[in-house]
Amino acid sequence: MRVDAFLADTAEVVNGKIYALGGGWNTIFVRSFPAQHRRLGVAITAHVPFNETNMQHNLEVKLVTEDGETYPIGLRNDEEGNPQPVRAMGGDFTLGRPAHLADGFEQVACFAFTFDGLRFDKPRMLAWVISIDGEELARLPMRVQNAQQ
Repeated sequence: MRVDAFLADTAEVVNGKIYALGGGWNTIFVRSFPAQHRRLGVAITAHVPFNETNMQHNLEVKLVTEDGETYPIGLRNDEEGNPQPVRAMGGDFTLGRPAHLADGFEQVACFAFTFDGLRFDKPRMLAWVISIDGEELARLPMRVQNAQQ
């Protein structure tokens, strides 16, 4: 399987296509730290080989630090209502094999994840890691830095 991906200001999937605004960057400039970034989109196309259609796959997106530690991408309340950090997003998907699909032809699945209000405590290098079925297939480096540098 192969994955293509990019960062955008916002992205969504409509009718199997990715629609993005402000795509193709890798640096967030902030005035001071701590900082909160309003919105960030991760757009992904997964190229599923013919022989892997009609099978369930698992997609995972996470943000990691230079040291490989997962970085919180949001908050979710636990059973007691206490906010807990979210460290990955994704889920299962299956692409069918239409009757008219030529033997050996891949299928493409599009995904878009939006992250609102990401917080950054200091300048740093990070990377969005995209995995399918537990295998890392793409890594999008991202830098957060002071706008004065």
